[in-house]
Amino acid sequence: MSGMSQFSQSDCAALVECIGELHSFQELEALRAWLLDSALPKLIPSDWLSYNEVDLLQPANTLAILKPEATLIFQRLFPRFQEVAHQNPLIQHQLQSEGASVQKISDFLTQDAFHQLDLYREVYAHMGVEYQLAATIKMEPSRITAFALSRRQPDYTERDRAMLEILRSHLVVAFNHLALVHEQKIKLDYARLTLNELSAATIIVNTHGQILYHTGDGLRWVGAAGQERLPENIAAWVNECSANGSSRMMNLTTDAGSIQIRTVPTAKPERWLLVVTRQPGEHPAGVTVADMGFTRREREVASWSCRGKSNGEVATILGVSPRTIHKHVEHIFEKAGTESRLALTVLLNEPTIKRSPSVAPPL
Repeated sequence: MSGMSQFSQSDCAALVECIGELHSFQELEALRAWLLDSALPKLIPSDWLSYNEVDLLQPANTLAILKPEATLIFQRLFPRFQEVAHQNPLIQHQLQSEGASVQKISDFLTQDAFHQLDLYREVYAHMGVEYQLAATIKMEPSRITAFALSRRQPDYTERDRAMLEILRSHLVVAFNHLALVHEQKIKLDYARLTLNELSAATIIVNTHGQILYHTGDGLRWVGAAGQERLPENIAAWVNECSANGSSRMMNLTTDAGSIQIRTVPTAKPERWLLVVTRQPGEHPAGVTVADMGFTRREREVASWSCRGKSNGEVATILGVSPRTIHKHVEHIFEKAGTESRLALTVLLNEPTIKRSPSVAPPL
């Protein structure tokens, strides 16, 4: 690869350390923050670093996370940046090429030609951006995700390009992996929500009645809330089912009302799945966003939060402080009856159904 011969021993050591660490992250938000705050500045010194999601069809959805922290001037320029970001020659090149890569603006435009762009005159010139190096992480029909490094001077070298190209291949793998993990978490939340809506829950136990895993309110319904084992009568019944190797059903009346427990064998003979259902109560008709009491700003914050954006990212987009966004999120969770962004995403994107007032409708 071009530029490899320019790597010093310290360059190689820093690159190996960076690659090893980036695969250790469990959340996309944490990985992005680490790249902008720590990893990229050490590898390729720059005046600004940014994570960008450029939406070519709906510019208002374009996101740019700038480090060092966005200044007041960038917050002022950001709406215009959303409108003209597509003029960046690096984006134009990616749209015309088949594969993602690492490129410099100077690969395609002279300084004079670059200075003629609205993007430069109305945004970059006010910030002092003269040179830029970008690594595309993901390309979709109308959306490009990339990291951009910017400088006043000098232009980026072939050594810089080679460093970022090696890192980019690992970033693509890491981002795809974490995106799949995030998708699985959302599916799990959908499953849990479905169980709740059906007044159902699951409990996984061993043949001794020890509780290994559970979802929903099943432990409370069977009288095992806060315990490590099932109540003795239910544990004995499960043990009998296990001895007979058969799936059975039990009806009980508990403090939670009338419940039904069905045993389901699993791939491991020593473990059983209990499907617990409760006679559902009457729920009021579906409610609207207005019924939930969301303000206009809370709807904006909820919308961006459900797209996976952190409080800091939403603050940048809306031009307010992260502390303000944090308070909005607290109010949203309280009104929606949720405790996490994943749960909020599920609740606000499912079809409208009959529900209790503690569950938020779609935005």
